[in-house]
Amino acid sequence: MTSTPDIDVALRDHGAMLFRIASGYTRTGAARDDLVQDMSVALWKALPAYRGDGPLKAFVARIAQFTALDHVRRRVSRVDAASLDEDLESTGMRPDQYAGGVQDRNRLLEAVRGLPGGQRECVLLVLEGFGNREIAGILGVADNTVDQRLSRARQQLRGILGADNEQ
Repeated sequence: MTSTPDIDVALRDHGAMLFRIASGYTRTGAARDDLVQDMSVALWKALPAYRGDGPLKAFVARIAQFTALDHVRRRVSRVDAASLDEDLESTGMRPDQYAGGVQDRNRLLEAVRGLPGGQRECVLLVLEGFGNREIAGILGVADNTVDQRLSRARQQLRGILGADNEQ
């Protein structure tokens, strides 16, 4: 039997992923931080159910996605019209490198936020380094569903980001 991972270790190893996933569902730093806190609590509650039959990272991502979807459902009637948060965390980049990429990251993040829920889930997990089969397992859908969602998402993102580049 596999022992339950420690919440501190799980958050240390995968906290940045929670932050990035939450950023894909929120527009402000305060909303993102609230969602990360909700994800952390959900992870703490769910860790005893982890059986070790897959990577802890995939388990954490699944909890994060379900929590984010619940967050969206609870706040669907409330419009988050504030501007995009400009202080996304960066790891290991110099300030000049960071400043050069902020605009591109913000455009991508805004475009991803505009995708339908299923496509957004898949794109955020791809950006975390998960393969299509892993994403299917995390989301509990067929492999071809993930392929289809990602294909449609790429097409939409190309259209959105291509149109932005022409302006």
